[in-house]
Amino acid sequence: MFSKKFSFTFTSTIETNIEKLFEFHSDTNNLPKITPPWIDVKIIDLTLPLEEKSMITLDIKQYGLSNRWVMQIDKMQAYNQICDIALKSPFKSFYHERSFKTINGTTSTLSDTITFELPLYPLSIVALPFIKKDMQKMFTYRHAQTKEILG
Repeated sequence: MFSKKFSFTFTSTIETNIEKLFEFHSDTNNLPKITPPWIDVKIIDLTLPLEEKSMITLDIKQYGLSNRWVMQIDKMQAYNQICDIALKSPFKSFYHERSFKTINGTTSTLSDTITFELPLYPLSIVALPFIKKDMQKMFTYRHAQTKEILG
């Protein structure tokens, strides 16, 4: 069976200290605050405080399609990174790494790296440009909202 992993990274500078940035992103209850209005996200189940092996269940509706996502926190290093893996999603595999870095005491960087495999590859390769454009649009919005809330 054919398979290929694709990756996408989006990085922003945020005018806040790394502690506030990390704490904001380690509380999944903040996800709806940074989700674009064209995506409907409902938190179905959530384990807090977030830690390695924590489970998150989301209902995500976009383009008229609803999908249940079940995520597990794979890695969590305070003020450094949060990684989750999709146990259930529309993708064959989906891994999300959030990395946090200090620039100085009042400025940090946030990097979101998504690594994924498409279902039904190679037939689904035609959807790749749309998926990458959609992710770019979503993370542009998410990072802008993070800046507005924390800045």
